[in-house]
Amino acid sequence: MQTIGVTPKLGRIDAILAREKFYLETHLAQFHVNMHEHNFLELTYITGNAVEHNLDGQKVVLREGDYCIVDYGSRHSYSSMGSNGFSNIDCLFLPELLDPVLKDTKSLRSVLEHYLLDFNMQAMVQNPSRTVFHDDTGEVRALLAKIEEEMQRHAAGYRALIRCYLIEILMLTMRRIDGVQAAATGQNISSFLTEYIAEHYMEPLTLHELATRLNYSLPYISKRFKEDTGVSFVNYLQNYRVMQGCRLLSATKHSLSEITEMVGYRDVKFFSELVKRMTGLSPRDFRRRYRRG
Repeated sequence: MQTIGVTPKLGRIDAILAREKFYLETHLAQFHVNMHEHNFLELTYITGNAVEHNLDGQKVVLREGDYCIVDYGSRHSYSSMGSNGFSNIDCLFLPELLDPVLKDTKSLRSVLEHYLLDFNMQAMVQNPSRTVFHDDTGEVRALLAKIEEEMQRHAAGYRALIRCYLIEILMLTMRRIDGVQAAATGQNISSFLTEYIAEHYMEPLTLHELATRLNYSLPYISKRFKEDTGVSFVNYLQNYRVMQGCRLLSATKHSLSEITEMVGYRDVKFFSELVKRMTGLSPRDFRRRYRRG
């Protein structure tokens, strides 16, 4: 992907959007983006490191593979969580790119209710412009790469292809909404969290952040999880990480420090203590006893 170091002024972006109806830009090693708003829809996709995203006063940490769609009129800013900055892709578009009848539409909800997408927004609890999505399959990032390629080539039919790729991104996103919505209705909170742990245990995880994503208070979601699983969120996460660590100890040649990092920890001593507490064996002894092959 092409890397553009300095974001064009909003006036220039508005001119491009008026002509093309879309604009995509890749950023590397950003540290801070000031609070701003704009007159278009923006899909922002994190490609590297962690960043705090402030959207209309609600702060949430975004990590690699996370993305969100910022609505018309929203104000947002970014602050890097580390010393190396963060990387992201910004995909800006006007609703009329999808269909000319959407001209003058100023709402993500109205776009998603369009007949092309046919999504029942009336039944939706979560606000899609307040939801953080995770691209666990990499499909969304691949489609963004295709959009950038078509934007740069400007070959015959490029705008039609970009329109198709963007519609596919929105459809994939709505599939992800279903899982978040099930948890948000209160019917499936614990199942959502246990599945999330299974997919993201190797990443930094806090129940506070997940509660924010689901629009629940931390005390409520903590109590609900313990009632459903019999253990606290922290204990469940630790048990799952140790289980995965023991699997790696018995089935691979990775060093203890490598395995510690692979299951989401940085402190080898702390991880070793967890293994000892839960299995009765040190990591070395566990590997010796249960080593395969």
